[in-house]
Amino acid sequence: MKKIASIFIVLSILSPMFAYAAGQTTTGGQTTGGAGQTTGGNGQTTGGQPDTGIMNAIPNPLNGVNSISDLIYQVVQVVVDFSYVIIAFFLLLSGFKFITAQGSDSKLEDAKKTFFYTIIGAALVIGAQVIVSVLQSVFKGLSS
Repeated sequence: MKKIASIFIVLSILSPMFAYAAGQTTTGGQTTGGAGQTTGGNGQTTGGQPDTGIMNAIPNPLNGVNSISDLIYQVVQVVVDFSYVIIAFFLLLSGFKFITAQGSDSKLEDAKKTFFYTIIGAALVIGAQVIVSVLQSVFKGLSS
């Protein structure tokens, strides 16, 4: 199992080099492919942009994320979006508990607690989203 894990790690480290090499073809001093296409050994290019190395082969997988504050904001957005689903579930659960209580004081108290804690959790999630939005705007203002 350790051999498979080590092979996987080595291949994942080397995979960007394979992706870059796949776009390159070299024949007798002429390089074709990649970001810029060279048609001779004298350095003349005929299309695209000149190759600047492996960085052209690896696109940014996080669209729209260009800084740490953008990354934090996107992570919080994913967590908040997932939290809204959980909040909706617990609101439905508390409503179900209210309906099935049928006048029982202990069941009614449990339903009230579920509803109360769900509302507190929703307030915390919305508050966290507001705080992160404010901090992101402050960091963008500082970097400008």
